Amino acid sequence: MPAMTFVAPLLPGKEEEWRRFVQEVVEERLPEYEQLRQRLGIRNESVWLARTKMGETVIANLEVEAPEWIAPALASSEAPFDVWVKERLLEFHGHAFAHAPRRAAAELIFAYLHVSESRPLRFGEGPS
Repeated sequence: MPAMTFVAPLLPGKEEEWRRFVQEVVEERLPEYEQLRQRLGIRNESVWLARTKMGETVIANLEVEAPEWIAPALASSEAPFDVWVKERLLEFHGHAFAHAPRRAAAELIFAYLHVSESRPLRFGEGPS
């Protein structure tokens, strides 16, 4: 399955609020997030936090059916959850999407693997 990676620096002072956002999505709004993933054709996902010379940077790697379709589909969506996610992402990243740094120590924050027999990882859990 094709994969794509989004890289976006966090705005200064936004790391803790961003972590709470991820936790809210995973723990409180997971059914809505799963619907969004399904609409966008996302199969598997990993989200990393990298600490670079430029500051904290979020790296999201997605396995997706049609990578070229993700950004336009999300941008044009008016579903309430999608609008909320877009507003929050603008709060954390502004419009700054960049290329991944060549070398950075990264911490895995969230991974969601589509496996029918298992449950999604909960916030703070690592894969078994």
